[in-house]
Amino acid sequence: MKLGIMMRSMDQDSGMRAITEGMVEHMIKLGPNDTFLLMYRSRKLLGRFAAFPNVKEVLISAPHLLFWDQVAVPWCAWREKADLIFNPKFSIPLVSPCPVVMGLHEPAWWVWPEFYQWLDLRYMRFMLPIYMRKARWLFPISQFVVDETKKYLRVPFEHKTTLAYPAPRPYFRPVTDQVALDAFRRKHGLPDRFIATVTRVSHILDKAGSFFPGKYPHATVRAFALARDRIPHHLVVAGKGVREFLVHMGFTDRDLDRVHFLDFVPHEELPLLHSLSELFVIPSPYESFAMALVEAMSCGCPALVSQEGALPEITAGACVFIDHRSPEDIATKMVAVLSDEAERRRMGERSRARAAFFNWERTARGILDSCRRVVT
Repeated sequence: MKLGIMMRSMDQDSGMRAITEGMVEHMIKLGPNDTFLLMYRSRKLLGRFAAFPNVKEVLISAPHLLFWDQVAVPWCAWREKADLIFNPKFSIPLVSPCPVVMGLHEPAWWVWPEFYQWLDLRYMRFMLPIYMRKARWLFPISQFVVDETKKYLRVPFEHKTTLAYPAPRPYFRPVTDQVALDAFRRKHGLPDRFIATVTRVSHILDKAGSFFPGKYPHATVRAFALARDRIPHHLVVAGKGVREFLVHMGFTDRDLDRVHFLDFVPHEELPLLHSLSELFVIPSPYESFAMALVEAMSCGCPALVSQEGALPEITAGACVFIDHRSPEDIATKMVAVLSDEAERRRMGERSRARAAFFNWERTARGILDSCRRVVT
């Protein structure tokens, strides 16, 4: 099988890049007799997989994403005689020389339409059902995504799905190198004891100053303000634009006392953050998977998580649930966990055990097996 993979999701400095990278790497390793045609839109990570003998990487230039998806990719697949085109994210060529398959994420355009530009919203609401009908196979990243898609889109698709849980990269594990930990702490000016959260908020900054609330960092900050006088910890927030988002929401300097903003932290450095942190908090009301949480769990970090979205499915009882609408509830549980070292250690052990369930080899094998069924 010659499998063409659309790699433009690798251009993002986000969890989607980590998902794509882990998925593709393990598919390549598990398919030594297959050929992988990796199609990039930018030079950013071109060459990442060049050392594998069964890989051909190509750079495809195109003036617009739509043209790249719908014209440049199928042309390249035809020229290279690909048997199948796979996009880990949600779009596929509608006219293609071979079958097409794609990943499936949450239908956010139906759930949070206010955070999308009008044209993007109309485009995705119109096109996603078409993409789903065109795709010969779909790879939802959680059962929650399957259920949500059934709720909002009237497209029969369960007969052609393989659940494809993402998994953390191998370097997400507890860091014991004290030199490296101390260097990271000095680099970012981190306090001795802290709570951490990793988030994103910027989605569309040109729509009346709108921010996408992402993983609800404002709920974490409000809870921390209530708990602050009862614990010695600080709060560390990693993610672009979070301080600006909080100021936009009316937070004052007093509200942000003992809150540290790291902006973007390179993915490879996040295990250092999680290994130093005593608690991870993710109160988001809507998650299709929450890679940031699983990464923290893999490092043995205990976590407080919302009961919404895919989080109960992902955590399977390994974390403490919180009410994302109640800063008081979050604050109470922050104090309780941080005041009980033995319980915090047990939570960290449960987190690591649950995170180990998510395995790229199993997921990649399921994707490859499904792709081969489509081709044959």
